[in-house]
Amino acid sequence: MQYLCLDAEAPYAEKIRHEDLRTEHEIGTYTVALWELEVNEGFVVDYGTFEKAEEAGFPAEALVDDDYERCQREARRLMNLGARGVLTPSAALPGSTNLTLFGQRVEVRWGARPGVSSAVPAQRLAVGHPPTGLLSRVRFFGDDHPLLLEHAGGKVKRKKG
Repeated sequence: MQYLCLDAEAPYAEKIRHEDLRTEHEIGTYTVALWELEVNEGFVVDYGTFEKAEEAGFPAEALVDDDYERCQREARRLMNLGARGVLTPSAALPGSTNLTLFGQRVEVRWGARPGVSSAVPAQRLAVGHPPTGLLSRVRFFGDDHPLLLEHAGGKVKRKKG
C-alpha cells in the first residue's frame, strides 16, 4: 500500500505523530523529501469526511482511531470489491485528507504514460524540515480528534485500553 497526503503539511504531521516528536527542536532535526504523484486510479472509495464514511456504513471514529485494525479490515474488504484506494481524513493533521492506494506502486518518470497499473508518475518537489508552527496542530496518539468530536457533537466513544 502507498499512503499519500493531499497537502504538503500532512506528511510531516504523520511522521511527527508516528515518531512522537514533541518539541520544535525535535522536529527541526527531521528532514523529508516531498513528492508529487500523478494518480489516475479507477475505483477509489471516498471516506474523505466522517459523514461520507458513516453514509457508507463505516464508523467515523475508526478512521482516526489509534488502533488500525478496523481500517485494515475495511481496506481488505474494499480491495475484494475491486477498489484501488480510499480517501480518509488525516488522523495526524485534522482538516487534511489522505489517500491510501492498494497494492504496490513503481515510480516512473514524470509525464510518462504508465503501461501497467502499478506505475505512478512521480517527481521530487522538495527536501526540507516541517514548517514552523505545524507542531501545535499535530494530533498525537491518545489525543481526541477535534473534527471527529465536532462531527459527533462532542460524544465520541473512546475504546478502553
